[in-house]
Amino acid sequence: MARADAKRRRRGRRESHARREAAWFYKALGGRVPNEGAASPEVRGAAAQIDAWLKSVAAFHRGALSLRYRRREWPGAIVSEFGELSSLAVRLECAAHPATGKTNRELEQAAVERIKRAIEARNAQIEAIEKAAAAQKANWSEPMPDSTLPAEVDLERLDYRAYRHVALAIRALGKVRGDAPCVLPQAKPRANKSATPVAERPPSSSVSLTAPDVQAPSSSVQLVASPAGPSPAVGSETEDAPSSREGRTWH
Repeated sequence: MARADAKRRRRGRRESHARREAAWFYKALGGRVPNEGAASPEVRGAAAQIDAWLKSVAAFHRGALSLRYRRREWPGAIVSEFGELSSLAVRLECAAHPATGKTNRELEQAAVERIKRAIEARNAQIEAIEKAAAAQKANWSEPMPDSTLPAEVDLERLDYRAYRHVALAIRALGKVRGDAPCVLPQAKPRANKSATPVAERPPSSSVSLTAPDVQAPSSSVQLVASPAGPSPAVGSETEDAPSSREGRTWH
């Protein structure tokens, strides 16, 4: 028992370091090692080490982490549904319907529309059920609506698959990096609070994600992210720390 607990704690430390390092590498550096002179030796050294670890894991794990931590704008309904996993959820839905568009942009837009319709249908059904329940409670007849949802997009499964991809990617990165200390650069002194903050979006690049089904990893689909460009969507993924769902330990 003590050995098993020690093993879990060790894996937890590895994955905690891996999660923080991946988040920094993709959010702060755009998933690239800075050129010489563009960053301090400490930053370049940390980035080079993280990059080397990432290159040692499977391509679809790298893609999952990139989609998790890079900032993208999506419709508010999708962000409300999937939060920081929105990009990965859209990509997995694209992979499930590879013949719905000729370009990555068309595939992505079609996936967004399917997900939005599913969310609207689910919300409408919930509202109808709540209305019927309130009517029955008020002692007047109101039949309960059909609880069967359209099967176009299984939102719950899509959310689980997106979370699972990130969890497995963090685990894979944790195994590769091993017990090395966290390589993140030391925190710099806090900036002047009276200064006007300037937000800079890291440059976008094509990312390859092989998205195997969680239950059948052998049947995978490769999809390359579309180049950066104007998005028809509004709203954005949250940039906060990883969600509590990612903090779960998978055995």
